[in-house]
Amino acid sequence: MLKNKVAFLSCVFFIGNLSLFAQSHISTQSHAGKVTNVAYLEDSDGSVFSAGTDGFLVKWTEDGMGEHYQISDLTIKMIARSPNGNDIAVYESDGASLNRVSVWNWKTFTRKYAFRFNDSLTSLSYSAKGTYIICGTASVSGAFFLNSMNGSIIRNKIKGNTGVVNFIQTSDSEKSVVMYSPKGNLTYYNLQNGEQKAKFNTEYDLSQFCLFNNGVFGAGVRGSGIFVVQAVTGSTIGAFTAQNPILVGSNKSKDLYYIVNENRQFKVYKIANDRNKAVIAPELMRTFSGLKTGEQIVCATLADEEIYAGTNSGNIYKFDYAQAERVDVQQSLTDKMYEKIYDVAAVGNDFYFLTPSSIFQSSYESSNIDKKAGNSGYTNLIPYGQNIILWSKDSKKAVVLMELSTGKMTQLFAPEGTVQTLKLYGTSLIDVESNSQVNLFDIPNLKKRELYKGTSIQDAILFTENDLYVAKSSGSSPNVPLIYVNVNTQETVPLSMKGNVAYSLTYDYDKNPAEIYGITIYTNSQTKKLTTSIFAYKPQTKSSRYLLSITDEDSEAFANLFDNVLYTNIGKSQVRSYNLSTRRDFLYRRSASMPIKTVRNQGKMVVLNRDGSISWYNPTLNTVLADWYLTTEGSWFEF
Repeated sequence: MLKNKVAFLSCVFFIGNLSLFAQSHISTQSHAGKVTNVAYLEDSDGSVFSAGTDGFLVKWTEDGMGEHYQISDLTIKMIARSPNGNDIAVYESDGASLNRVSVWNWKTFTRKYAFRFNDSLTSLSYSAKGTYIICGTASVSGAFFLNSMNGSIIRNKIKGNTGVVNFIQTSDSEKSVVMYSPKGNLTYYNLQNGEQKAKFNTEYDLSQFCLFNNGVFGAGVRGSGIFVVQAVTGSTIGAFTAQNPILVGSNKSKDLYYIVNENRQFKVYKIANDRNKAVIAPELMRTFSGLKTGEQIVCATLADEEIYAGTNSGNIYKFDYAQAERVDVQQSLTDKMYEKIYDVAAVGNDFYFLTPSSIFQSSYESSNIDKKAGNSGYTNLIPYGQNIILWSKDSKKAVVLMELSTGKMTQLFAPEGTVQTLKLYGTSLIDVESNSQVNLFDIPNLKKRELYKGTSIQDAILFTENDLYVAKSSGSSPNVPLIYVNVNTQETVPLSMKGNVAYSLTYDYDKNPAEIYGITIYTNSQTKKLTTSIFAYKPQTKSSRYLLSITDEDSEAFANLFDNVLYTNIGKSQVRSYNLSTRRDFLYRRSASMPIKTVRNQGKMVVLNRDGSISWYNPTLNTVLADWYLTTEGSWFEF
């Protein structure tokens, strides 16, 4: 089937000397996971940003189209828009130790700076004029003020610690700020001298706290109730029952709105302002049907006369909230337009692709899709001669050989533990299972044997039939990230290499003598910061060296070889190549999604992106030839 020749508009931006490049794509594709936040900016261009667990930011314009760009491989938990209209602050987290606020210029798709916090964030906002980014944290210190221009901490902006606060908003003049604490306090500070102006007791443990009616009222949710308070006294003026409500409040709105999910419907209610002194009991404004089974609204924002809402399945809805007695069928702005590509492999001049439903062959020149077989739950493939080996990462699913000419499947072996890595060594497979065992499987003879057993194993390669190199965590014995194992004698030798962990080992099987390449993460002795490096280890001299480094932790980076060129994505955002002969470090310009794998033959390079799309490159040029998405109908769509 030929790829669709009607391409969506793409946005291309050049910065400085062209060394930086970013390309978004414009479509109505939904988020791949839950929508975590939607944000509107008053007096702006009318656009709304959404963020999700997939690490994507999407700018939705009034025509219903979304400009997509992935900024993280982590969940984006909060976003805040700068009054300048260009910048957006993002809180991304792995749900554990990594809590980072980064600021992005949306016109250039460049990260201006990033700041890591020791604690999780409870709120994120810009001050009214955009002078500060104010971050509430789950710590005794509470709120931090960052200079929005460079990300530096502004010390003593407020005298003393605020404690945990989950709502922060400045006055229009930025001379004062109000904060809500779940302990049940509304506190006002003078930002000119840092002194506390006033503190009121109010409802405790409120989530989704917001102000409305120009800061006269505040509201939040506790349990199955909505509580409305006078923001200047803290007194409660209304308490209403609602089942899991999603508040839709704005300081510019005189009334408060909220959404309640009911089966495959959702309802919009209004709590009206009563002469700036009280509020009126909730009034049903609209009822909408059209949600998919199990889908629910989880976040929403007011955008002038409309509401934008995000769901747990990744969709965005846009609707007005003018009162109507009828039930309207609401169509989402978004849809699942593309089939995700799990893996890609080069076999001769052809490329093979693995999707949730099938294995197919295609090429850049013809763009024909030639289905070879169905996929029964595999996530990875390895070329083996003119055939394909199928396996599933982090699974005990049987490893099988597929004959491309006939589509016949033959089981090779059933793993005893979950498979972490599987690599080809001649006519054998090197298999790492459950981070504790390295095995060799002889494909022609269908025989499997254990090569090494240990703890915290990340990767392994068989350098010769007797020489095994194992990448591991240095937190396990022996306390080094790379060890040598003599397969015959089982002698284990710790190798002299610093690092907390090593992984992604690779080498040229056909080259003699060969070097081993991989990735290690270590703590820099001078900066005390984590550093991720590509290393080269020479078994002949037992010496190592670093080729590329970044001052950050990147535990999912890859390294692979083609001819004399090493490819990697350390830094997560872009693919880079390192010529081992010339030592030339070459950066490829990226597309909308982050790269997770490269595969190439003599003429073309394919980059598999995190969202399941692919990008085509001429390996000698850094520009993207095309981004291809596989539609749910089974054809290529090109950006």
